Amino acid sequence: MPKNFDPTSVGRPQSSFPLMVQNVDAVIFDVDGILTDGAVYVDSFGHETKRILFDDIDAIFALRRAGMKIGFITAENTGFCEYVRRRFEPDFFLSGCKDKLAAFKELSQKTGLEKDRVVYAGDSRKDIELLKYVGRSFAPSDVDSQIQSAATVVLRSRRGQGVIREIAQDLLGS
Repeated sequence: MPKNFDPTSVGRPQSSFPLMVQNVDAVIFDVDGILTDGAVYVDSFGHETKRILFDDIDAIFALRRAGMKIGFITAENTGFCEYVRRRFEPDFFLSGCKDKLAAFKELSQKTGLEKDRVVYAGDSRKDIELLKYVGRSFAPSDVDSQIQSAATVVLRSRRGQGVIREIAQDLLGS
């Protein structure tokens, strides 16, 4: 019998994902400052636009392929929010949320999400209570210390500069 043999594992499928992934049901992101850099770019006609890195787009789909539900909770309710909803087809999308913790609690009551099995990433004062509430939370490196203190992990990435990619690497072990 092999030295590291575990008889309880016989006949049980072994996950190819790290233990962290096995304990996460959903990853929820703020939009401005996490998916984007939090800036609004305005052209000479007054049209607003925002910027998203392809690395972060790829990371969202990698998390989904790993079996995690994807969601967004944002205080905004703009055309850009509609773009995000169409582009990523998230499992959860809450916009116009001034009280993100209350919005999350309502979502978990409706969906059965357990707070300890949810990851949240946020970057503003509106995110602090939710960052503290969920099982694991992330904040970019360039946010106020009060926001960093609320998160369980402060990332190396700055807002909109690979934040989601770094979270996916952490969760997926890649």
